[in-house]
Order: sequence, then C-alpha cells, then structure tokens
Amino acid sequence: MVVLTGEILVDLIGHNARSAAQLEYRGTLGGSALNTASLLARLGTPTRFVGEVGQDSLGEWAIQRLEERRIESRFVIRLPGIPTVLALAEIDLAGNAAYSFYRMFRDFPFQPDKGALARARWLHFGSLSAFQKRNIEGIMGLLEVAQEYQIPVSFDPNLRAIPDEAYFAQLRAYLPYISLFKASLEDAQGLFPSTPPEPHLLMEQLAGLGAPVTVLTLGAQGAMATFRTRMLRVPGVKVKVVDTIGAGDTFTAALIYGMLKQDLTSRIELLTWDGIQLPVILSAACHLAALACTVAGASVPEKELQLWWERFG
Repeated sequence: MVVLTGEILVDLIGHNARSAAQLEYRGTLGGSALNTASLLARLGTPTRFVGEVGQDSLGEWAIQRLEERRIESRFVIRLPGIPTVLALAEIDLAGNAAYSFYRMFRDFPFQPDKGALARARWLHFGSLSAFQKRNIEGIMGLLEVAQEYQIPVSFDPNLRAIPDEAYFAQLRAYLPYISLFKASLEDAQGLFPSTPPEPHLLMEQLAGLGAPVTVLTLGAQGAMATFRTRMLRVPGVKVKVVDTIGAGDTFTAALIYGMLKQDLTSRIELLTWDGIQLPVILSAACHLAALACTVAGASVPEKELQLWWERFG
C-alpha cells in the first residue's frame, strides 16, 4: 500500500489569450500528490490518499473520481461549510502552465488519521501545501508514524513560489524523515538561487540536504540522481509536447513504482540497497513523464501506458 497526502483540488485548464472576450476552461481532478496517486493506481499499486475536500458538490465530485480511479478515499476528510480548492491553469504556446490557486481551508487545521499508515509500504508528500501552517502538525504526525515503522518517505517540493526563511526552517524539520528527495530543475533553482544553473552543481546542493536518494529531473534533458557517493544521469525522451501538466507527478509515480519493484519497502532496505537498478528506474520514469506531455492535463494515454508497463513493469 502506497499512502500519499496532499491537496485535492479541481484543475480548471484553459488556453485563453488575453484578448479573448470570454474564458473557457476544462475541469479535471488535480493536485500534485493526487496525480501521482492516480498513476500508481493505474499501474496496479494499492493506493490510499489522505487529504481534504470541501463539503460541497465539487468535493463529492472529487470523491467519486477518486473511487473511479481505484484510490482508497476513506481517509479523505470533508470540511463543512468550506468550498473545495480550485486551481486555474493557463497554458502557453510552449505547453507550460501558469497557476492561480483559490484556497479557503486556512482556518481549519489538517488532522489526518494516523491509522491511514496501516499496511503502508511507502509514504509520499510535498508541494507548498506541506508548508502551510495549518497542515504542518498533521503531516509531522504522519511522518513520525512512518519513522517508527521504518516506512520509506518520498518528498517533492513542487515549488510554485519563491521560498522564504520559514519554508527552509520547515524543510529542515522534514529532512530527517525523507528517504527520497525528488526535485525539478526549477525547484532546485528556487531552493538555491545563488548556485550557478548547471545541473550538476544544483544536484550537489540537493544531495547535501542528506536524503539517502536524491533525484533531479531535467525536463527534455532527462534526469540525474545521487546515491551514496555515486552521481548518475539518464537522457530524456523526445515527444511532441501538448502540455507539461503532471509530468513531474507522473515521473514521481514511476519512481515510487520502480523502488517498490526492488522491494525497497523499509528505510533500512533503502539504505542498504546496492542501487544497481537505479539508472533503469530513472529511464522508466523519464519515459512515463514524456508520455504525460503528449496529452492535455495530468494523464497518460491507456495504450501508451500499457506499452510502457510491458517494457518496464
């Protein structure tokens, strides 16, 4: 069982020019960790989500979509009188998204049931929601249970804003619990703005945070990783990009899936792993992330997903 925690939101995706007299959006279920959960479930991995929705029509719609995706939702909290989170994503001509978020949960502390980690083999969290004051205590409670039972923990910063000192203070508090730290090139540049933008220099900074495994994604240029004293790099996959929404989350799903295939279901096993299959895991993750870029929104076409699974699964 992979347990993931993060925001559940409704993505409103548009390709609207500023000169447009009317705006048009397509609504879909979103949230970084939830996108990762959706791919893991499609790959046949038992998946449980811990999060919140508003007690409104969008919240009920979101719960139904979770159930359709075979994601266990019994640890999703319904907050009365609060609307479900919305995210507007405007797509530019290169397929990149600019986001605006509409959140109303700030006065309600996140209080997840620690029983959500029963039978867990992996825990994943991240994004800016993990640094919102209302969420921190609840997330720390889950991390403490994961540490007690040696459950590996992965983290994706998924930055959407410039981090401040409070962010770094909380990141330092999270780091002792994190087994796998995965960041994009943009994340790394945001975390270390004074470091030259060369990937290997940013990789060194990320590895210095101390996670046993650190992964840096480079978009079309592939990905890098550090494990113990090794640094390795794999190439990217060229595709015709429709948009990049969910590509990083898809990469994370493939990464977790690959780790579980290696039976790395405890922190001790990860620390003693020989890492021989890490380049294969990274290559598989790059392929799956590329497939997510060939369609609109955070998804992978079913036929292509099946071909990917036959090759890497």
